[in-house]
Amino acid sequence: MMYAKGQYFNGDGVSTEYFYLRIPDDRLSDFQAAGAKVHKKDFMVLAFDQANRLRAVIVKGTPVKVLPKNTRPIGDCFGVLYGSDELPLTRVAMSLLIPKSVKGRKIAELATLYLPKSPHQLPK
Repeated sequence: MMYAKGQYFNGDGVSTEYFYLRIPDDRLSDFQAAGAKVHKKDFMVLAFDQANRLRAVIVKGTPVKVLPKNTRPIGDCFGVLYGSDELPLTRVAMSLLIPKSVKGRKIAELATLYLPKSPHQLPK
């Protein structure tokens, strides 16, 4: 059994912690081929988490043979996500697929959350 080290790809960004997914033996060749196409860089896969929810996960391009001590896998990797150019999706490729209107709205929401409030109000 081989494992993939990864992070959840959520609507609000990538999770901060890393975890491990099992790669079934019948999917290992697909995983390794995808890693070779992106030169062992991170790419996206579909996986089931512990609650059997379908999740998009960004994984490292090379599989791991042995898990670190006190670590256990939290799900199963079952498919690589590919773009229209037939290359595995990377973080950059995925961010380019998000429509500009959605990006603008999310940037505005983040600005209201994290930028300091102006002490001066402009006249109406």
